[in-house]
Amino acid sequence: MPNDDGRYKNFRDLGRILQLFEGPERGERGVSDIAKTLGMLPSTTSRMLRVLEAEGLFERDPETKKYSLGARFLQMGLQYVMNHPLRRLIVPHLEESARGLSLSASWAISRNGKVIIVDRVRIAVDPVLHLLGSEAQFHSTAYGKLFFAFMTPEEQERLLKSLEFARLTSRTITDGKSMRKELARVRNEGYAFDDGETRESIRALAAPIWDARGNLVAVFGIAGPKGEIPDSRLPELINHVTQKGLFISRQLGYVSRG
Repeated sequence: MPNDDGRYKNFRDLGRILQLFEGPERGERGVSDIAKTLGMLPSTTSRMLRVLEAEGLFERDPETKKYSLGARFLQMGLQYVMNHPLRRLIVPHLEESARGLSLSASWAISRNGKVIIVDRVRIAVDPVLHLLGSEAQFHSTAYGKLFFAFMTPEEQERLLKSLEFARLTSRTITDGKSMRKELARVRNEGYAFDDGETRESIRALAAPIWDARGNLVAVFGIAGPKGEIPDSRLPELINHVTQKGLFISRQLGYVSRG
């Protein structure tokens, strides 16, 4: 048992180290910084980082001696995206929507308390598919609001209490009371709207994708500059995104409950 406990702690510590590098702003970190932040021994931290470096998961700058995520994470992320069971089904709809609406179209999933944008298609002359893997905010993006709205009441309350409500623009919702009101609207109307709340000049709409058991498995969205999504166009776009979400859901075996 002691050996099992030790291995479990090692895995847990490795997970804690990886979490420090989540997000684009994390950059490089040194052994002492990581050890102090996590309350670990520098010798233990250094040993774990050397193992991660040997496996290609981390890279060490020869001059600063600091660590950053390695290229193998990109390979693993691309493998996850390319082999996702929903991707083959959803991507053609992204291309069709982007081409027909002259807007960007994307889809997202929620994993481990985060909203992740998997693919985004923009139309120039030909469709261009961008693999993203970027994180979307729960309180401001159309994707995040949808996942937020269809959580259980207990999950919603936990997230509301832990959410920082960062003000990204002048329109961002920054308090729990307003957020609850917005989530109720999203749940009742079946779509989410980001009205310049994440980026001042961008509007976005998103609709749910359900599986055969009625679980929310993904979100389908469209976005563009405010000038390309004026108020007069909203009814058309709301109908488009909700019908796309429903169509894909039915392809997954979902039966509408009215």
